Amino acid sequence: MSLKIMHSGDIHLGRKFSRYHQELSKKLEDARYETLKNIIIEANNRGCNLFVIAGDLFDKFTMLDKDVIKTINILDEFSGDTVLVLPGNHDNKNIDAWKIFKENITGRILFLEEEKKYNLNRFDLDIDIYPAPCDSKHSAENKLKWIKELKERDNANYEIGIAHGAIKGVSPDMTDSYFTMKKDELRNLNMDLWLMGHTHIPIPVTEANIIYDKKIYNAGTPEPDGFDCKHKGSVWYIEINRKEEIKAEKIIMGKYSFEELKREINTEDGLNNLLKEIKNNNPENKLVRFNLFGRIDQEVHDKKNEYYNRIEEITAYARIIDDDLNLKITKEKIKEEFPVDSFPYQFLNELMGEDKTLEIAYELIQEVKE
Repeated sequence: MSLKIMHSGDIHLGRKFSRYHQELSKKLEDARYETLKNIIIEANNRGCNLFVIAGDLFDKFTMLDKDVIKTINILDEFSGDTVLVLPGNHDNKNIDAWKIFKENITGRILFLEEEKKYNLNRFDLDIDIYPAPCDSKHSAENKLKWIKELKERDNANYEIGIAHGAIKGVSPDMTDSYFTMKKDELRNLNMDLWLMGHTHIPIPVTEANIIYDKKIYNAGTPEPDGFDCKHKGSVWYIEINRKEEIKAEKIIMGKYSFEELKREINTEDGLNNLLKEIKNNNPENKLVRFNLFGRIDQEVHDKKNEYYNRIEEITAYARIIDDDLNLKITKEKIKEEFPVDSFPYQFLNELMGEDKTLEIAYELIQEVKE
């Protein structure tokens, strides 16, 4: 019989989005709780034994008591054997929220705050859990030392390590100040699985949704939280059997997506295609940031704000930067700006038909004018 695990992390409940208007900020905050609920529904549908949160369940040091209780109630909906919660660097084991959490959790939720082996025999699971809990927001050293110093380890059917911190060479941690671990360092501890948190992208980094026989997994955030989060938010569903055969499936979970697009616009069709692109796949849950460039004629220039307004109406948020979207240089435009007998007028008319050269010359003349 295989062991079934739903692996998540970096949910960051309680994160605020104050850069957006109040209504959207509240929706983004609530979406993180909705996503947690949906992960548990998915885990229950797949008959998972374990639901693992590899750090940063909470976003900050202070959480309202009612939100901690709300979180516990959601976790209690898991119908498998047990929920394992590891403290991360944002919600390290010293934060106030854990006091309320520990006072109110049921016996099915294990808070992995100690550097010790947790045996899951009481859940009729022959599994040993080796956690590496964070005790601060930053650290130049990871929390694997206690595992390395173990002289003997029992031979449980499955040995699983759970850690929170940067993975060297993969995570964007240039200063090594986030409990950095090396892949070889993890492999040398000979766990059947390592379930990691901290980095907001799923690892292994792969286009495939199903992979086999990898032993190190990083959950990535299940709900995107900004324009630097390019993926749609996901979790890992992992099956492992007694022959140490491992199958992992990446499951998309996020409600909102953040999209940054750069598009060249030269005709009204370009604006229309941009609108069609945004309309696909729940535009009301998209936060988009556009960088538009190109040359458009006066008629399209006069219509562009209509398209911008429509995009803003159908999306959760849109910011459109069109500083590099300029008017086409036509004979009529040149005549409007320069006297017929002037050098710029004659020079630019000579360049008509040589688009790039004309554009460069026009920009240079405009700079001189200024």
